[in-house]
Amino acid sequence: MSHYEDDDTSEYEAYDPPKRRKTGGIVLLSVAVAVVLIGCGVLGATLVKGGKPDVKPAAAERGDGSTPIAPTSAPPPTTEAPVEVAETTSAPPTSKAPTPTKKVTKKPSPKVTETVTPPAPPHNTCAPVRGTNQLPKATVKGYLDKAATTHFWGTKTDPDYEQILVPQRLLYAVAEQESGWQTDIKACDGGLGVMQVMPDTQSFVNTRFGTSWDRTKPDQNVMLGANYLAWLIAYYGPKLGTYDMTDAKLLNAVISAYNWGTGGVDFAGGVYPNPQYVQNVRALMLASRAGNY
Repeated sequence: MSHYEDDDTSEYEAYDPPKRRKTGGIVLLSVAVAVVLIGCGVLGATLVKGGKPDVKPAAAERGDGSTPIAPTSAPPPTTEAPVEVAETTSAPPTSKAPTPTKKVTKKPSPKVTETVTPPAPPHNTCAPVRGTNQLPKATVKGYLDKAATTHFWGTKTDPDYEQILVPQRLLYAVAEQESGWQTDIKACDGGLGVMQVMPDTQSFVNTRFGTSWDRTKPDQNVMLGANYLAWLIAYYGPKLGTYDMTDAKLLNAVISAYNWGTGGVDFAGGVYPNPQYVQNVRALMLASRAGNY
């Protein structure tokens, strides 16, 4: 047997249990305090973050015994959506003056320039040969009137040319000066009919206008002469800056060139190689015998 068996252990047995109970109580108390402290820390963190506790705090009593003052609460968070500022794409205003834009001026369309002219007729004073197959003057007047209303330039050319009409009085006067309104007459220089149309003039007009006039036929003879006069108006019009046949320079140039050709006609200076012819036609325009037929 060990020597410890002989020892008296009753004293230790009676003292030891109470010590253990006391230690256990201390441990339990420490745990409870820790739980309380942890709870207080959580609550404090919640209040710092703006959270709302489940239980409202009691109102603090004023020191003078009056009505307690309610604690000031933080304003509730707003639920309104933030306002977006629209982004502008326009440039900020500047004090620099704007650069003026250059005004574009539309240039007029170029004029059709007549550069090809018919050959000049021969200039002689031989007597014409008159035939016996003459048409009535009233018939000739009808041909002349029709020619005076014809737009020989059509609609597919310069707008100024489209408006050209040969004045009726000019047609009457030229026919009077050239043939006395006779349909069956031939000059020794080759002129034929009422308007004394030359072979080269017929070729020129038909080529330039795409026509097929025949100078041997009285009605087409008149149309050929009138068509040539319309070409002369377009030829001198741009050079003189007008298509108005009441303009003396334009009228005189057209009359002179019909008889002489375009060569030698000083349209700008008003000097003509055949002044007597021009004067005769101008006089006949004022005193035409057309009203007698």
